[in-house]
Amino acid sequence: MHHTAYSSFEPLSRHTTVASIISQQLCLVPSTTDQKHPHSEMRCADKSNFVQSVFNAVNVLVGVGILALPLSLRLAGWLYGSLIFAFCCFATNYTAKVIIKCLNVNKPDSGGTYGDMGQVAFGDKGRTLISTVFVIELITIGVAMIVLLGDGIQSLFPELDLIRTRVLSLCILTPTVFLPIKKLAYTSLIGIIGCVSLVIIVLYDGLSKEQRPGSLFDPMDTEIVPNDISNLPLSFGLIMSGFAGHAVFPSIYRDMENPKKYNHMVNITYQITAVIYSLMAIVGYLMFGQEALQEITQNLALIDEYSQVLNRFAIWLLVLTPIAKYGLMMQPLNMSWELVLLNNPRFEPWLGVNWRKNALTIVGRSFVTAVLVYIALVFPGFDKVMSLLGALFSFTISIIFPLICHLQLFKEKLSISETLLNWFLLTVSILMAVFGTIWSIRPSEL
Repeated sequence: MHHTAYSSFEPLSRHTTVASIISQQLCLVPSTTDQKHPHSEMRCADKSNFVQSVFNAVNVLVGVGILALPLSLRLAGWLYGSLIFAFCCFATNYTAKVIIKCLNVNKPDSGGTYGDMGQVAFGDKGRTLISTVFVIELITIGVAMIVLLGDGIQSLFPELDLIRTRVLSLCILTPTVFLPIKKLAYTSLIGIIGCVSLVIIVLYDGLSKEQRPGSLFDPMDTEIVPNDISNLPLSFGLIMSGFAGHAVFPSIYRDMENPKKYNHMVNITYQITAVIYSLMAIVGYLMFGQEALQEITQNLALIDEYSQVLNRFAIWLLVLTPIAKYGLMMQPLNMSWELVLLNNPRFEPWLGVNWRKNALTIVGRSFVTAVLVYIALVFPGFDKVMSLLGALFSFTISIIFPLICHLQLFKEKLSISETLLNWFLLTVSILMAVFGTIWSIRPSEL
């Protein structure tokens, strides 16, 4: 598969949107600026086979949210946690297919970007709304990456305080926003390798210890229904954040050799993802019970009997994941403000000199990272950031908006059962998103 490579300072089309930029950057779709290029068809000639498409989709879904899954079971208990997990898995699987159905409503098998779905259903206002939500979501993702990197550094070097870890994060992550997308896309594979390796390490640690805490042979006390449900809504976003990747699914669809196998590909992807996630959640909760912390690696670091070599490796994986993914995830955010400034007629005379464009990009991208580091100082909790990301953005982008578009475009063609299913998923998702968001931003102690 070929990744569309952008130079840091490539001029953008005035009609390029943030939503289309995101799909292009994250999932190998030719840029709108390249569509008339004589070599564009050659660059996209190599399509992904079924297995490659599954791998790409799993790579999109499986992310750093896996670290907080044991905590989500601690907050929700076995019963509620299982119900929330099953709902998020089923609903996002369904909407991953609905998105393609909506995109193909006018031009069968033509595909498109996630932003196109909003435009098909609601015109330019729909696209603008989704673009705005994307920008805010990317800011939250950036903050989550910075918090995760800082926590990893602090686990490796406990003598460092919060401010020093955030400054180190700034120094480490800033250079990655200037790397070409082609290189960043390959390094992002470190994320899925790290997550799978982490599950194996946690499982090994649990089997290597005979007594609690941290043992699978002597599990900690767990709850079927939590005695204290005051923080239950936090689990909504923590679980949902692991099933969000729908902005990229249209591009995976367009990149498939046989798009007719898309639904089957989605089902296989969700089966693999559900196994990885449920294994981590169940094993982590059994090992640490009510002592499960916001990141499973923090629990591992507290057990001296574990293999220190393996646990240190797990923490290094934790550190490498945000380093590998930060530049890729921030590229659409940086390109969105560059789109506004570099193509603004008022700035064109001043930006006529190349070094000024370069200077503006360097200063601007560095400033964006600095702002996100500051936000990570103000909101340092990984659990709260991931809960907010899942509750406010993942529910909106991965379930709520696709269902609204589906009901708008097919309201006269859906059967009664399909209509009821859509409204049920939509109503429950809105309630979970609202309560999850409120609990993510309110002060509380876990």
